[in-house]
Amino acid sequence: MKYKFWGVRGSIPTPGPETVGYGGNTACGELTLDDNNIIIFDAGSGIRVLGNDLMKRGKKPVEAIILLSHTHWDHIQGFPFFVPAFIPGNKFVICGCEEADVKLDQIITDQMKSAYFPVELGDMPASVGFKRLYEGKFKISGARVDTLYLNHPGFALGYRVEYNGKSVVYVSDNEPYPIQESDSPEFEGMKYKGNNNYRIINFSKGTDLLVHDCQYTPDEYKTKVGWGHSPYDYVAEIAWKAQVKRLAIYHHDPGHDDAYVNTIVDAVKKILQEKGCPTEVFGAKEGMEIVL
Repeated sequence: MKYKFWGVRGSIPTPGPETVGYGGNTACGELTLDDNNIIIFDAGSGIRVLGNDLMKRGKKPVEAIILLSHTHWDHIQGFPFFVPAFIPGNKFVICGCEEADVKLDQIITDQMKSAYFPVELGDMPASVGFKRLYEGKFKISGARVDTLYLNHPGFALGYRVEYNGKSVVYVSDNEPYPIQESDSPEFEGMKYKGNNNYRIINFSKGTDLLVHDCQYTPDEYKTKVGWGHSPYDYVAEIAWKAQVKRLAIYHHDPGHDDAYVNTIVDAVKKILQEKGCPTEVFGAKEGMEIVL
């Protein structure tokens, strides 16, 4: 398998010279299985660039499963600009959880109504289907996919994909659950204690690549509790306890320039080094490809 980052920013696209190193497009990743079937994670503005690349590859028809972490704008705003969806014969299934009062297909349809966009979803020539997901497991092209509810306003899912002995965990938009003090041995050395926080550790256990929201510093997080994003010390704790092989710092804050993202990456590295944790840590960059 190989994983490629097409959008790594959170909240809103941030083009400009200060973000060109990591990139300004919002969330989108591509996981290519060994048989060249692909799974797309999220449909932020990065999916536009992915779509252009898929067209250049010349494979016909283009088919893919799109796994949405959730349906906030920065995770769906690129789909109206996804060129393969304008080509007859192509086929896509958009999967994700639904809000309590609105279905998944309605959310995607609504953002393409004529008041917001000149082409409505029903006018796209490609086949676009929808599948509601819950916490559980299922198969895609021979790969096992596990899902986990995340701590984010509304409903959000994390994904673990296992294929041919390798795994990727995608956790975009997640924050710590309230800390529950405990003397249980499993929480030894942890700041973010509690069974709910440990669920994400078990979900990520031993993965070859963990792609995790790391939008805030601990100081920034103090004033943003409840916004659904992670401080870097929490992400470091997950990587350490889960013994992940590689950690991609992801969902960069729109207010953080390249230099600031570097400081967050370095801070996570320092925490893990002090714990003797061998996890490889890097900041996710647009165009970066990881072979698993």
